[in-house]
Amino acid sequence: MRQQGDTTFIDVLNALWIGELATSHMSVLMSRVSTEMDGEFSVEKAMRIYPTNKQVEAHNNKAAKNSIDTVISDDINKTGGLPRELVIFVGAKVMMRSNIDVQKGLVNEAIGIVTELKLAGGFRRGQIYKQDIPGVMVNFGVDGIHLIKPKSIQFPAKFSYGTAERRMLPLILSCASTAHKMQGTSVNYAVVYLG
Repeated sequence: MRQQGDTTFIDVLNALWIGELATSHMSVLMSRVSTEMDGEFSVEKAMRIYPTNKQVEAHNNKAAKNSIDTVISDDINKTGGLPRELVIFVGAKVMMRSNIDVQKGLVNEAIGIVTELKLAGGFRRGQIYKQDIPGVMVNFGVDGIHLIKPKSIQFPAKFSYGTAERRMLPLILSCASTAHKMQGTSVNYAVVYLG
């Protein structure tokens, strides 16, 4: 109905629909190809159209990630100490990135070993949504075993885009660390790179 009166376009659409695109149809399509990369056809503005949901989802996820990457810093020190992603597992050596309870020794840069993953709400693994972040039990040695829960931290986005918020376990993997972070820390064994 939208193409009433434009028989050329209707013919091209019908040929595409039934899979019988002739040379004349291809010529019409090629005459409409634009090499203009700004204005309405700029990469940021033009709608992308794909034949499958999988392709649409992949493009939308990439666009969302690129948008987030432009306003959220990759520098963990500019995101309240919380990383974008955290790979966590039982036996992982982790470091606190926030003061949780100074009296219990749960302070920034405390190092411990993950002893247990606490799934959110007591659900089984198959019932958890991606946004559900589990708590973890961490053995901090002389400071004991403690439940570490997710923490929300707000921080400024880049280019004055306002305030961003990240909800994450206040931990980072810590199988290795910088000499700067290790100042004042006691460890039983260490391998030191001397360059």
